[in-house]
Amino acid sequence: MKPTRPGIASADRPRRGPFSSLLDQILHDRTALDSLAFAYAELPAPERHGLVRAVLQDAADPTRALAALLAVEEEPRVRQRLAGLIQRHGRVAQAACLAGTAVDGEVRLLQSLPSLAPESLRVTWKGSKVEAVEIESPYGPMMGATAPAVSVSEAVETLAPLLWQYIRAGGRLPDGVERFASFFSGPSSP
Repeated sequence: MKPTRPGIASADRPRRGPFSSLLDQILHDRTALDSLAFAYAELPAPERHGLVRAVLQDAADPTRALAALLAVEEEPRVRQRLAGLIQRHGRVAQAACLAGTAVDGEVRLLQSLPSLAPESLRVTWKGSKVEAVEIESPYGPMMGATAPAVSVSEAVETLAPLLWQYIRAGGRLPDGVERFASFFSGPSSP
């Protein structure tokens, strides 16, 4: 029988130890970040869960580590959980741009995590029907400079009924859209 080894998230280990030093290092060292993601991808599900708990327990700011784990996670439910943890425990800046009206227009929901490139969800509609929902590359073309920045709550108030109608009609959302769920849950920023 194989000897048991201590779990990654042992309850009796110190809060700030060697693992927390690694987590601090990933803020400045891309190789350490890649190593954490690679190690996570090789673990079985229960140990992945333990690693996530350890990150939450030991990281001063778990945002970047959780984002790296999300990038390699393939299970949709776990991806959704990781995205939720990033929203709850991370430092995510949110902004919104709105052009047009509730009949014809577009919204861009932007979010950025410290040390990572910003990302945006762009939704366009005509005749009160959603035409496109896409996650834009931070390096791609951006919504025109004429689109005014608005409060997140104003953008979501315009967008939510259109998206709901689109989903109910069988419209498909792009992979990764769960990363933007926090825009629609709970109080929005001004």
